[in-house]
Amino acid sequence: MVHVPGLLIRRLSAGLIGSRVEDGVPSMLWTVSDQGWIFEARITNIGQAEYHGYPVRPSEAIADLDYARFSAWARLHGSDSDWQAAANCQALYGFR
Repeated sequence: MVHVPGLLIRRLSAGLIGSRVEDGVPSMLWTVSDQGWIFEARITNIGQAEYHGYPVRPSEAIADLDYARFSAWARLHGSDSDWQAAANCQALYGFR
């Protein structure tokens, strides 16, 4: 099971935030789970800052960008679990 609070903290730390909409609420967010899955969340209710999240498929172009940004952050600033999540993501998605 995915632990959402931890994923949100990781997302904030790594700066995986999309363009902003009203009142500074991001329209899209990304994070990487410990198992290596990249998750994207899109705003569905701006007034309540509610998001709908789902895993990113390996065939989606955003997966490469998200992995590159996350793995660079994990190498420089992340914890051991962040580094391991990046390694798991690389293996799961087949990144080089």
